[in-house]
Amino acid sequence: RPTVYNAFVSQMTAVAQAAIADLQPAQIGFTRMTGFDPTNRVNRDRRGENNDLDYGPNNERIILAEPRSMDDDQLFVIRVDTAAGDPLAVVPVFGMHGTIHSERNTLISTDSSGGVERVLEESFDSDVLVMHLQGAGGDVSPAGLGAIDCSGRKVCADFGRPESIGHYALTEIRDAYDAAGASMQTDVPVEMLTRTVPLGPDWRTFSIRDGALEYAPFVASRAGDGVVYGADDQLVSPIDEFAAPFGAALCGSGDDLVIRLPRTILRGADQLGDYSYWGCNRVEAIDNVLSTLVDIDFEEAPFCETTRTVVSALRIGDWMIGTLPGEPVTLLRNHLQELSPMGPERTIVVGYAQDHGGYLLRPEDWLSGGYEPSISFWGPLEGEYVAEQTAALMALAVTDEREDATADGVPRPTTPVRPENLTIDDAMNAGTVPATLPSVLVTHDLQMPASAQPASQVERMQSVFFTFIGEDPLRGGTPRVFVEREVTPGTWETVVRRSGRPVQDGDLLLTWSPDPPPPTASTSRTHYYTVEMQVASPLGMPGLDAIADRWGMPEGNYRFRVVHSMYEVTSDPFEVVPATFEASVTTSGTAATVTLGAQNDHGFRLLSLQDGTRSNGLVPLQGSELTVTIDPGAGMVRTETLTTDDAGQVTVMDAVGATVTLTDRFNNSVVVTP
Repeated sequence: RPTVYNAFVSQMTAVAQAAIADLQPAQIGFTRMTGFDPTNRVNRDRRGENNDLDYGPNNERIILAEPRSMDDDQLFVIRVDTAAGDPLAVVPVFGMHGTIHSERNTLISTDSSGGVERVLEESFDSDVLVMHLQGAGGDVSPAGLGAIDCSGRKVCADFGRPESIGHYALTEIRDAYDAAGASMQTDVPVEMLTRTVPLGPDWRTFSIRDGALEYAPFVASRAGDGVVYGADDQLVSPIDEFAAPFGAALCGSGDDLVIRLPRTILRGADQLGDYSYWGCNRVEAIDNVLSTLVDIDFEEAPFCETTRTVVSALRIGDWMIGTLPGEPVTLLRNHLQELSPMGPERTIVVGYAQDHGGYLLRPEDWLSGGYEPSISFWGPLEGEYVAEQTAALMALAVTDEREDATADGVPRPTTPVRPENLTIDDAMNAGTVPATLPSVLVTHDLQMPASAQPASQVERMQSVFFTFIGEDPLRGGTPRVFVEREVTPGTWETVVRRSGRPVQDGDLLLTWSPDPPPPTASTSRTHYYTVEMQVASPLGMPGLDAIADRWGMPEGNYRFRVVHSMYEVTSDPFEVVPATFEASVTTSGTAATVTLGAQNDHGFRLLSLQDGTRSNGLVPLQGSELTVTIDPGAGMVRTETLTTDDAGQVTVMDAVGATVTLTDRFNNSVVVTP
């Protein structure tokens, strides 16, 4: 769609131009650490089908007696400093799907990578750019701590879990960052090569391992001989089972398949239930079904996007970076590192780069079944073929000669333009605050605010809302929302993080509610936007860096300021006041055990790293020092200092019958009478 495509291209071009205009002397360092995340709190294996598979020095298949986890335990960090040694950028590279959020999340948001980036950025005292790049993410899922309970909720997203991944990864990434600082360089040879390489439909393209593995000619009417592995337990070549002249989709085995139609599957596939061939549907026979399934009109087979892809190799000094246009699994990443002229220790493989050809697997891995073979088009040899094409560019990048990378490539396809009949609304009352809220208003958890303006007073840990009327998103983009605090009467300052960035995404949720909503056709809709903030200290709040400090957002008057290219609007002030703890009391003799916490059924911030604690439930006050005042009457008041345990409990002796006031270091409190 031109509207989306042009917006991306124009913004990326502007960023590149700004970077070039701001060039300055710098220094760069690299490091590689193995054994990353040994307890699987950051990432974990997601594909079990290849856990018993390995390879020997000549690419021979080895079946392990003891299967092992295949998560990505390699951490690479690229560090860039100014010439004076001030930090500019950190690029951590490791594999981890961005699959925390699902279709239940209705908001455009970051996922696991965003959690890593935000937490790492706020570990610095300046505006350091952090950019997580994917390594072998194809068979690696994000881990993290479940922070939100989505059971029984129609619209729900665990916005706290990605941040928990950032906290779990922080120490190891900072250690690697420090290690990279030991070998910073200011003058290094740099060469980058990019090539568009052919894929199908020519079966001869996919010859790998110096010709040891290749396809038989693609003939749709031919059934394979059913012999996949020979007597030596290695793949038989040429491979005649993948007889798909225009490619095949939805390959795989068992319950991982979406569609399997008798007239579209590979001939002879019914006899290959142990292999991914079993589910392969020939593209030219199933394209009408696919068009209906994903609501896209495909061109006649072969689909243009499946006939070529893009790979790159970037040499920086004695380090090599290779890109793969899809989701490489760990075994394929390891193979490309072995092919690299720099060796595995100095070769960084970046997945999800420049294109998406599905999951990239080695042939024996592809044949093992599961979900991953289902979203590639050219069978078991495609992934390793693409890796070999990247390795060929790596070999050119290490020479002193400046090569023409396109010489052995194919032309890049022109970008197809889809017809659009989008009409931008003549938005009504943009830049104003509605007097009443519409019934179509949507928030992240379908909670209806009491009014458009924030409540005049909000306790910590509760939620505050502001609804305003804006423009059609197609005109001027998404509005930016800032939080401001009154520092002196009538003087407001933007609330910033430790790094100096303004508090925005991650701490604020912004929803859009057009009225009337789609699919009603209208050119005069009203566009309502609602910003929601849970009153907890923002990530990176100066002096309040720990998660336990989230109970301590500074008291005072705040407001929201909305900035758009065509309007600006400010909310009424709201006062942040200390929380009144939720408290329950049990007694034993004269002692009282008090459990303290906060309840917000719609909370979305990460408030604890203790497993089982849910931010949209009762959050215990964990490990907090309390001032406890016990007043039994008759002027016998006494004061104690106690600390809550992981359940938010303290036991107060000789408290039964007395008035007990419990106050934390942020002046949140509650009074109980055991």
